[in-house]
Amino acid sequence: MITDFNATAGWLWLVMVMGIANRRTIELARKFPSIRELYYAMQDPDNGFLKQKEYQKVKEVSLHTANQIVASCKEKDMGILTWESADYPKYLKNICDPPAVLFYKGSPEILLREDILTIVGTRQPTNYSVRVGEWLCYELAMQDILIASGGAVGMDSVAHCAAIRAGKPTIAVMGCGLDCDYPKGNRELREKILQTGVLITEYFPGTPAYGRNFPIRNRILAGISKGTLVLEAAEKSGAMITANNACEQNRTVFCIPPADIFENRYSGQAALLRDGATPVFGLEDVLPVQGYQIYSIPENSPEDTQKVAESGLIPTELEKFSDCPEDSGSVNWMLQDATPEQQKILELLREGNKNINLLCQLTGLRFDTISTNLLEMELLGWIVNRGMDDYHLAENLT
Repeated sequence: MITDFNATAGWLWLVMVMGIANRRTIELARKFPSIRELYYAMQDPDNGFLKQKEYQKVKEVSLHTANQIVASCKEKDMGILTWESADYPKYLKNICDPPAVLFYKGSPEILLREDILTIVGTRQPTNYSVRVGEWLCYELAMQDILIASGGAVGMDSVAHCAAIRAGKPTIAVMGCGLDCDYPKGNRELREKILQTGVLITEYFPGTPAYGRNFPIRNRILAGISKGTLVLEAAEKSGAMITANNACEQNRTVFCIPPADIFENRYSGQAALLRDGATPVFGLEDVLPVQGYQIYSIPENSPEDTQKVAESGLIPTELEKFSDCPEDSGSVNWMLQDATPEQQKILELLREGNKNINLLCQLTGLRFDTISTNLLEMELLGWIVNRGMDDYHLAENLT
């Protein structure tokens, strides 16, 4: 029997056995007084509560490996929160499939705050969405609302930068290991976040930013806060996945009215508003619903906030986007975030729509590989299925 059992390593071992985002992980942990007792109970081939595949993983995964990860995280200045940690996010514990382990860099104590608001939106926003997002997120941060977002380019960056400009902390929930330089263009932003805020992820160090990670990650984005604010979203997008997660978790969903109800890039917002999301025109539409009083209604307009953005702390996000992406530039940008298989598919769809069988022939990839990648890219809002497995690039990427 191990005499110096490390509880953190025990939780890491459990996740390695059960897998990321497996709701059975916490279900098993709740049946035992401690992770140590669960660990030893799982070693028994006749324990009666593990499935055959799960017990096979018990035999394959070493606790020594988990201890090595703990040591490696310490060397890399990464912390580890487990289900039992005092700093584990309060609201996240209440979702049906909370992460058993969270890796973090920065200040984890802010995760205990009750005034967190999740901000989501597209990676290729319009000028309208950026202007509204910068103004509203800045004013929310000035009211001491703690902004959380996904650390990506686009509206995520708008939200994080607005909080930083207000001199407030912000939370970035990543879809990869914290030692993964993703997205590369946001390295400076992540460094700014770490000065007062925190980066968190359930993905182990060394995990690349696979497309399939992000829909799984989005339940955490929705779960750490009382509400989710959608700034811009097509009907099939990662932002909509987060909004739907928030609905399932019985959290409030807020939504910026679309600039154009006929434009597909706002179709997600139109659907949310139709289904009862709270429309947002200013602070007074968010704070009372969240249970907070407004300290003072600012007289600032979006243009006033833009002047603050030009202070030089971080280049304004407004400079990075426009209503009409140039030619194929948006696809070039997307290729930086795609896996090698997804890059092949995007390059082919750039030439025109193609069905799944043709994509298999042109890429040389197996049908199941193509199918999985197409599903991930559709969830991320990169591509659209026109029916009969005929795919093309999303309208805002063509």
